[in-house]
Amino acid sequence: MLDPINRKLLALLRQDTRLKYADLGKEANLSPPAVFERVKKLEKSGVIRRYTVELDPDPLELGLCAFIQIRISPGPLNCHDIARALEPYPEIQEAHSIAGEDCVLAKVRTANTAALDALLQKIRAIPGVERTQTTVVLSTQFERGVTP
Repeated sequence: MLDPINRKLLALLRQDTRLKYADLGKEANLSPPAVFERVKKLEKSGVIRRYTVELDPDPLELGLCAFIQIRISPGPLNCHDIARALEPYPEIQEAHSIAGEDCVLAKVRTANTAALDALLQKIRAIPGVERTQTTVVLSTQFERGVTP
């Protein structure tokens, strides 16, 4: 499924999802219909999950980025239950089950420390959450998604 041509198409789409099939074809030495078929197969197979827009958080007043490690209490809940409980909060961009004493690592973006504090209170109120540990990001050198 992921031959060198598909990897090239994915890398090109990763840079600019608005590229036309003709432009993709020129770069990958394929006709536009061949590119269309390959992209549709990548979508259908789930390799391409969705097309998105990358936004600058500062103009959106979401300039504070933090990572929250969440530890759960012994009991019937597991890491996946806690991660699902985090889904309703739009400030939480990512939630990962992790190895170690803590169970979940969440990446969050808020307007300021007061908004982060309010989010932390909500997280700590989730049944099964024992404690949180927060790391505030001072600066970001780069961010990127999966690159083929």
